[in-house]
Amino acid sequence: MPKQLFLLLNIFFCSSVYSQPIDYNVPPGYKKIIKKNEYKKIIDIAVPIVAGRYTIENIREGAIYLKESQELQVIGLAEIILKCKEASDQQKWTLIIEQHLNSLFSAIDQKKNLDINQFETVRQYLSIRIYPAEMIDRRGGPENLVVRSDLEGTYTLLMLDLQSAFTPVQQSVFLLWNKNIDDVFKVAQENINRMQINKEVREVKAGKTKVEAIFIENEDYAASYALDLLNNSPEYVGDWGSVVAMPNKGIVNICRITKEKPMDFVPYIQLFKKLVREFYDNHQQPVSNQFYWYYKGRFTLIQVNEDAGGNVTVLAPFGLTELMTKEN
Repeated sequence: MPKQLFLLLNIFFCSSVYSQPIDYNVPPGYKKIIKKNEYKKIIDIAVPIVAGRYTIENIREGAIYLKESQELQVIGLAEIILKCKEASDQQKWTLIIEQHLNSLFSAIDQKKNLDINQFETVRQYLSIRIYPAEMIDRRGGPENLVVRSDLEGTYTLLMLDLQSAFTPVQQSVFLLWNKNIDDVFKVAQENINRMQINKEVREVKAGKTKVEAIFIENEDYAASYALDLLNNSPEYVGDWGSVVAMPNKGIVNICRITKEKPMDFVPYIQLFKKLVREFYDNHQQPVSNQFYWYYKGRFTLIQVNEDAGGNVTVLAPFGLTELMTKEN
């Protein structure tokens, strides 16, 4: 049977599982990424695959919502959409979607074989991922997950790093561990700090000056690694901290703030603002398109404005200004 006919028949026979119609309208956050006909195509491919394993409640706002009392409640489509858009040939979309969902299902099956109710059993698999707040909100919100806030506008999720996929730790499971949330995140961060991370320091020209730019790269762990620079990369933290950009999970840009060159972070931000935005917009798992001041383990949002002419102005956080004033 031709694959297209098979998919159509699956959609027909699975249609009874929906208690509400499928909403094919592209959610606001995706309109710059995908056209309506492309979004519909992705849904029509994904639905029969998901319906072969779960009972679907409805499809809306960039996610497939499942009926209660199943091992999953929501399957977000964001990563699938970005993976498909990266492929120039739409004929590859079916394979891309199948592989993505099968990896998710494999991770769930692997988790079944773990006694996730016992902390010591899963501690070696604990990890951290950072997501834009709007992405988590679209998937049902953070209420049933284990989260904290490190970067303004994002959620940091406690995850299980399984063989084929990352899956979030559910609040109900976390409560069974009877552990302090800070202690558990510390274990997860220590696991990440042991990962192999690529680091590079370059001197780049920013306008009439040269600034030091630091890059941390790892396909899965770069952003999570950068949450703990003070411990895993103290050499990248200046006298007054550093400016850090985490556009996506795989790359981090850093500029040290030193007493010798205290204002280098301004031309640095002006130079990298556009690139950070591109790395954020065009990645399967974006983190933030903002810049943050990292000092003593805390991140503070830096106000960056751009006018119609493309001129970028940077307003230093109050705490950083206070440090510089006291020093002078």
